[in-house]
Formats: sequence, C-alpha cells, structure tokens
Amino acid sequence: MREKLTAIATRFRIVAEWVTTAMFLVVFLIYLAGITARYVFSAPIAWSDELAMIVFLWCMFLTDAFVNRESDHVGFDILWERLPPGGKRVVGLLQTGLFGILFAVAFPTIVDYVMFLWREQTSALEWRLDLVYICFIIYFAMVIVRLAAKFVTLLGSHWREEVEDDVPPAAPNVIG
Repeated sequence: MREKLTAIATRFRIVAEWVTTAMFLVVFLIYLAGITARYVFSAPIAWSDELAMIVFLWCMFLTDAFVNRESDHVGFDILWERLPPGGKRVVGLLQTGLFGILFAVAFPTIVDYVMFLWREQTSALEWRLDLVYICFIIYFAMVIVRLAAKFVTLLGSHWREEVEDDVPPAAPNVIG
C-alpha cells in the first residue's frame, strides 16, 4: 500500500512539475507580449502585468504545495544534524505536530478571508479576488496534508527513512 501511494504521489508530482513549468513559461510569454506591445507597437496592454502577476502567484504557491520537497527548503539544522535517529524522530514529531496544529487552526480563518475577497476585483481584468487568491487555500491545505503525512510516517514503522540524511528524491525534476 505504501509503495502504491508513493507511486501515485510521484506521478502527481511530475504532472505538477510540468504544469508549474508551463505556468512559468506563460509568465515569460505574457511579459514578452507586454514589452513588445509597449515598445514595438507603442500600444501598451493594460492587463499584461496583472495577468503575469496572477499566473506567477499561482505558479509559486502550486509549486511549493505540490512540487518542492522538504529538502528543497532552506533549514536551520545545526541541532538536527547532531541528533541520533531517535532524537530526530522526536523532534520531527514535535515539529510536524506543532506546525500541523498551527496551520490547521489558522486554516478556517484563511479560507474565510479569501472567501471574503469576492467583493473586490483586480483593476485591469476585473477578476474576483477570491478566485485569484484561492491558490493560497490550496497551498495551505497541502501544507497541512504534508505535515500530517510526515507525522504519520514518523509514528509508523518506516520512520527511519524519514529522518535519514541525504535521502535521494523520489523522482528527478523536469529540468533533470
């Protein structure tokens, strides 16, 4: 069962990498279109900067939610590196438990605020802000799921794999 879930997560992650990479390409193309319209045709596109920022915002949150591994983040691990595996397990349980609870407690407020934004619109495209920022809800929910999964793994029989140093990634990223 664990192997099947890992395989599904790896496939999903690869798809998410391609989607977020395409989104980054879209941001670049939007900027190119805006620059070309402004400086070549002397007809600035009012919506290009706004759309690029919205796509970039979605790309950033979706990448961190679905693509980035914990090892991809910068961490202060002086204490962590000096702990034996059992100590790493305890610290990992405390860390994921604490942050999981904090994120879970904050989640309803985050959802409430983003849903409150339906009243406001973007200036150029006139899109509802709740739809623009719903990516933050997705990100926040995925952080909670990932923390819960790590907590369960640390409680389970495969906890040593979670605290090992230099664990190779489950799959290479799109770039290689």
